[in-house]
Amino acid sequence: MLRDALRRTPVDAVTVVHSETSTGVLQDVEGLAAVVREFDDVLFLVDAVTSLAGSPVEPDRWGLDFALTGSQKALALPPGLALATASERMVERAKTLRGRGLYFDLVSFEEATRKFQPTNTPALSLFYALDVQLGRIEREGGIEARWSRHEAMRHEVERWSERHGLPYLAAEGRRSWTVSCLKLRAGKTAKDVVGALKRDGWTIGSGYGALKDSTIRIGHMGDHTVATLNELLAVLERAIA
Repeated sequence: MLRDALRRTPVDAVTVVHSETSTGVLQDVEGLAAVVREFDDVLFLVDAVTSLAGSPVEPDRWGLDFALTGSQKALALPPGLALATASERMVERAKTLRGRGLYFDLVSFEEATRKFQPTNTPALSLFYALDVQLGRIEREGGIEARWSRHEAMRHEVERWSERHGLPYLAAEGRRSWTVSCLKLRAGKTAKDVVGALKRDGWTIGSGYGALKDSTIRIGHMGDHTVATLNELLAVLERAIA
């Protein structure tokens, strides 16, 4: 479908959300990127806000032109940093545009990076926090070990959901490693379940929009572990009873 759309319609870029947190869907970014790379003049831009550091994101190997994340999700830091990588061809494309603006001028960012300088006043405390967190990731066994822990948490929720009859909204094989969206049984609303967990000191989310009452979302990313996730699932089991 993407290949057909790109053949029929001239576009500058394709954008995609890798890990879609309102539904818990993980898009096949690697496969989509391969299609986009068939078109020399089309860039591929990826929102990796809740996937980077929680599941594989390979900008060079997959051929991504831009991948963006935030400090507050799988990196488990306070909000305030936007982190991104841009391909050489995206930077070269940016150089051909006169009206790049100031806020998102990749050419200025790239020139400043070469000098190890920011383009404006940085949030220094968050950079120190990022440095500490990267050290923790290294001690965990590197980014691959962090991916594995997130995958193990997803598997744990999958097994729990099958045992308790709360199916995933996302199809098997397309489920986010960092957030699980589960469908509630008839007679239970997300407000009931979320409220019951909150009274026990736990926080999960309800769905969005049309899914607000019928689904719940469990975030299992960052520094969470299978052990703490199981504590939550035990409380959730009582809440849905």
